[in-house]
Formats: sequence, C-alpha cells, structure tokens
Amino acid sequence: MLFYLNDRPYDRAIIETRWRHLTRALSAVSGRRLAVCTHDSVEWLALVLYARKQGLSIAPLPPDTPRATALEKARALHCDGLIWQSAEQIHPLERRGEAREGTLIQFSSGTTGEAKPIERTWSDIDTEITHYHQALDLPPEVVPVVACSISHSYGLICGVLAALDRGVVPRIVTGWNPKYLLKMLRAESRPLLYSSPTFIRTLMMLWPPGEPLYGVMTSGSVMPEAWFDEVRGKTENLWQQYGCSEAGCVAVARQPERADIMGMPLGHCALQAGPGPDEPEEVLVVQQGQRIVTGDAGYLDDQGRLRFCGRMDDTIITAGFNVYPHEVENALMRHAGIREVVVFKQPDPLAGERVAAVYTGTAALSDADLRAFCRQHLASHQWPSRFYHRERIPRLPSGKVSRRQLAEQFTADAAQGVA
Repeated sequence: MLFYLNDRPYDRAIIETRWRHLTRALSAVSGRRLAVCTHDSVEWLALVLYARKQGLSIAPLPPDTPRATALEKARALHCDGLIWQSAEQIHPLERRGEAREGTLIQFSSGTTGEAKPIERTWSDIDTEITHYHQALDLPPEVVPVVACSISHSYGLICGVLAALDRGVVPRIVTGWNPKYLLKMLRAESRPLLYSSPTFIRTLMMLWPPGEPLYGVMTSGSVMPEAWFDEVRGKTENLWQQYGCSEAGCVAVARQPERADIMGMPLGHCALQAGPGPDEPEEVLVVQQGQRIVTGDAGYLDDQGRLRFCGRMDDTIITAGFNVYPHEVENALMRHAGIREVVVFKQPDPLAGERVAAVYTGTAALSDADLRAFCRQHLASHQWPSRFYHRERIPRLPSGKVSRRQLAEQFTADAAQGVA
C-alpha cells in the first residue's frame, strides 16, 4: 500500500497504471516541464511521484483555475505542457526553455505581496527529507495523518513524501471535517497529525479529555499562546517546524515549551538571527554556501534554538518603538470575550504607524473594556488604537492571514466610512 486518501487505499499498481497513461500522454509534449491543474488528489500525487522518478519539473496550479487562465500561467512558467484535470487532457505548449534538472515548482504564500514561483530540485528535496527524518527520529509505527494541502511543501514533502521514504503508509484527509478527522485519528495507535494551527485548535476543542493524542505537527504560522497551551495539554508529543518556500523545512522543535520556539536547524543548513529577545534580526538560512533571506524576525536562544518574533514586514513601528503583532495577539487572547485576533499596522500621520486589531468573539466588546484590558497586559506603545469586531477573520486560500491585506481592507473601509 502506498497511501490512503480518506478511507480509500491506493497501492502501487493503481499508481503505475496512471503512470502508463502519463507516459503515453507525454509523447505529445516535446519538453520535460509540466503545469498541473486538477481536482483529483490521486492524479496529482501520481504525477508528483512520476516527476520525481523521471526527473521532470512539475508545477501545481489552483484546481479551480479556468482553463484559459491555467494555460496563461503555464506559459508564464515556461512549461512545455499543461495537464488539465487528468493525463488524458494534456495541452502541448510552445517550447520556451532549455532542458534543466527536474524541479518542484511551487509558490510563495502571498502573505506579503503577490505569490511568486519558487523552484527546488528533487535532489535538494531528497536532502531535506533525509535530515528531516534524522531530526524527528520517529518510531516505525508512527503514521502521518496529513490534513492540510498536499500541493504545498508542508503537506506534500514533510507529510507525504517523507512518509513514503520512511516506508510508512500516510493517511491523507481532504476537506475540513473535524469530526471525520477525529474518528480517523482515534482509529490509529500512533497518529501524527499534520495540519494548520487553526484547524488543530478546532480539533482539540472536540478531542475527548483524558485521551491524549499521540502527536501533532504544526507549521505555517505561530499559534497564540492560549491555543498552544491547550494543544500541548492534550497531546503526548508536539512538534513545530519552521521553513520557507525557498529552502523547505530548516528547523524542528519537539515538545517546545512556548509557541515561538521553532527549534534547532536541520543538519543540512544553518540559521542566522538576532542575539537575543531585545535584538531580533532577520532570519537567514545558510544552505550550500548561499544565504536565503526569510523575511522573518527572530533570534537564537542560549540553546541555539530559533525563536520567532514575526514577519519583518509586519513589524509595527509606532513613535520609534517596535511592536511585534504576535506579542500583542498573545496578550489579547487572554480576554474571555476574544476567540481569535489578528494584529496589523495602519498608517498614522503623527506616530507613522499605529497598532490595529481585528477579533472574533460572541459579541463586540466596548472600547472601555478593551482599553482597560490593554492597560493591564500591554505596554502603552503596544495598545491597539483601533479594534474591529468581525464574525470571521479574512484568510488567503492557503488558510494563512495576510496582515498587509487586512491593513489595506480596513484602511479603505475607514476612508469610505464603513463601520
């Protein structure tokens, strides 16, 4: 067996049948660089495994992209063909580039601007997986349950490909049904859940007390401390991993005592950051003699672990003070009336920038209540000057929050007089 997709098993014979269809289809394409737009998760995984085996380059496009737009995106990526939904529908494109080493072409998250394509060779991904295994050192009976996107590197490389290389059958869950996932996790003796902080927290709210979940892996964004403590209290093992689109996973923390601990660097890379909590600097990844900028602010603690402070672009400079949104969010999450909160910057004619916050809760809280709470838990330069109550917080298709887009949206709303 290779993997389970929800409740259905898929063995090597099924995948190799799809490979034969793909081999015939590729006879119509002159090059080795493909874009893929499909809703079929099995088709996508079969194509990824084929590309890795044959040294092809492959780029996933959002599955709901219209065909004409998908063709435009494929041409912009200099692809030789577009696979539309299945290998039987392949559109040859004019050859635009020379044959190169096979790569996985993915896109940055887009939280700080337009998503850009990023290519990593299969050999670099193999190296990442090798050192990822060494860092985790998992027993063979631990089964990854991948409840996140398998087109992004977290779910695809760390969740699926790493499991296959370890000789373990991963369980892939599509859709976002917490009750179904709860049932699947309880059926496994040692499941390791790969998912996003928001979905993990939702699941933990439903998890029965007195039955700790074997393992949780989180990545993508830092949990609020209140969520982190809740998850930590309901799991036997908690891992956090840190990385960037250009380098993949570069650090892993096991049983971190705080949400901002990203862990020690993997063996194939080194990390550079600030010397301490009062002097955070941009995190740099040193890999194969090259320095990769991450756009994150952080520091290395006295154990050599990376501590995350926030995105450099998200840092709010108000009246000469640096405000890190994550610190303000952790404080505000202690308020009983706040369920989730995101802090972002807005322009201010006097201070340069001001702190703003959008939150969800059962009801809008009064300004007097919020400001009294801030006085008890935050330094004055950290107090949000604007609070916005919403039923839900807008997110990108990836599930991440773009503070830049929130700032643009609420600034535009204020200019138009929208409450």
